[in-house]
Amino acid sequence: MQKNEIRKNDLQAEVYREPRKHLSCMVHGDLMQLLRQVSRQQRWSLSRTTDEVLLRGFRVTGHLPEES
Repeated sequence: MQKNEIRKNDLQAEVYREPRKHLSCMVHGDLMQLLRQVSRQQRWSLSRTTDEVLLRGFRVTGHLPEES
């Protein structure tokens, strides 16, 4: 598997879906492409995909505790 290839079963939803605050930002084109790819593979909205990817990234960087 290539570095940027994502397996469909790699992600399971962990973020509680409640009403959200709106965030508008510029995203690098390569990152946007990956978010869209994951979104299609998981059959999630782009918003949900972004939440899930950010959650995992914050855990990896130590900004949030690992899941218990």
